[in-house]
Amino acid sequence: MKHKQSLITFAALAAIAIISWTAYRYETRPMPESCQVCGRKIHEGMKYFLETSHGTEGACCPRCGMHEQVSRPGLVKRAWATDFDSGDRIPAEAATYVEGGDAVYCAMTAMHQSVQREPEGVSVITNDRCLPTLVAFKTRSAAESYQARHSGRILDYDQALQSVRER
Repeated sequence: MKHKQSLITFAALAAIAIISWTAYRYETRPMPESCQVCGRKIHEGMKYFLETSHGTEGACCPRCGMHEQVSRPGLVKRAWATDFDSGDRIPAEAATYVEGGDAVYCAMTAMHQSVQREPEGVSVITNDRCLPTLVAFKTRSAAESYQARHSGRILDYDQALQSVRER
């Protein structure tokens, strides 16, 4: 009887160890479609890529990727944006961007949801690195078409980087 109890205890402990190890591996593994800069989910039309000496990193949006470029000068060798309409990868400096407007793709909350309830009380979101939204396009005419639907302002690459520096 004592042998049977020892065997059951060992089996239970082994099961707990296996489940714990599996859960740990699952929780610590980076999600394939999450931003390597901030960890948010990546919207297909918003991806931004940074080539560094360590390889290529994916960001959730141009603003998040540009924050990385600005905050770590010299790290990024090249950058690519994703054309919002086609999903094509384009050199970041060749893209035309629309900043702001009524569309929010990867921010933590929608702009109108600036207050969040938390177990400790209520918090007010005053800053989100992905706001205002920055959307990339292959052509200026595509950016103008998007702007007509969602408002915002049209920027070139240098203007977009300057906007990121200022916020």
